Amino acid sequence: MVSVPFLGPILAVIILVLVVYIALKLGKKVIILLINSFLGLLALAVLNLLPFISVEINIWSILIAGLGGIPGILLLVLLDVAGIAF
Repeated sequence: MVSVPFLGPILAVIILVLVVYIALKLGKKVIILLINSFLGLLALAVLNLLPFISVEINIWSILIAGLGGIPGILLLVLLDVAGIAF
């Protein structure tokens, strides 16, 4: 049997590089999701202060704004204008 003493550290470095790469890719997506959620909830709070739009703040509108961000807010406004939502 042939023994290759340097194969273990090489594999460890390759696995470490892959783990760091995957963590960075997922980290960017999580940060983007958090920023989008924050902006959506902030827009919902500002939208509630406007007198000509009457979007109620309840669990559904918070979920739509939090998960959908700015596009979720646009959906809530369109549903409010159409008279369908809340």
